[in-house]
Amino acid sequence: MHKKLLFFAISIGCLFIFNLSIFAQTSNADPAPPKPVADLKPEKVTMSAKISLGGQELPLSIASETKEENGSWSVTDTVQTPQGEITETAILEKGTLFLKKRTINQAGTIIEFEVKDGKAVGTSGGKPFSVDLGGELFADGAGTFNVIAALPLAEGYSTTVRNFDVDKQVVEMKNIKVVGTEKVTVHAGTFEAYKVESVSANNPADKTTAWISKDRVFIKIESVLVNLGGAMLTAERQ
Repeated sequence: MHKKLLFFAISIGCLFIFNLSIFAQTSNADPAPPKPVADLKPEKVTMSAKISLGGQELPLSIASETKEENGSWSVTDTVQTPQGEITETAILEKGTLFLKKRTINQAGTIIEFEVKDGKAVGTSGGKPFSVDLGGELFADGAGTFNVIAALPLAEGYSTTVRNFDVDKQVVEMKNIKVVGTEKVTVHAGTFEAYKVESVSANNPADKTTAWISKDRVFIKIESVLVNLGGAMLTAERQ
């Protein structure tokens, strides 16, 4: 499995992730980070997911756990693929939900960094790096869509958030907007949900759509994986 899959799938705690790493923009202009109106809560969630391309499908399963740890939130996403397991852990500041530490482990290859004095400081495959961020990281890595669910979502709401592309080691900006409301049915039930789009600030073709219930439950995502030939990633709450 291409390592870019991680950043979409584990953002569902994403995901992976959420492929967050294709939403790259190197500008360090500092938009004010959004302010959550809710905090996270301890929970365990499972998601069914698949990647579709050219009539073929690759099944995935995703488990996400959010827990309190040392005065912060710890979100760990585990993605099971036919090629093995991918895990990511994000440490988030309570209240602000700013990302403070991120660790990715794919088949023994580890990428990790901490946010210190406005920089991402860490290692990638054992090689050190230190990159100026220009602001706080938000909705980045594991728990991405749970963090977005904590924002004051309403029709027409929009904001811009800052992420860090660990592959390219550059800052990336994403524009987040509520584009409407829809009734969504998944295995977990039927929900009235906000339809939220997350779009690259410099390439509108790179887009993830998430459905988040009005009581702040992340339900479903669809992402076009541009770096994987336009494959479609879908993931739904079980």
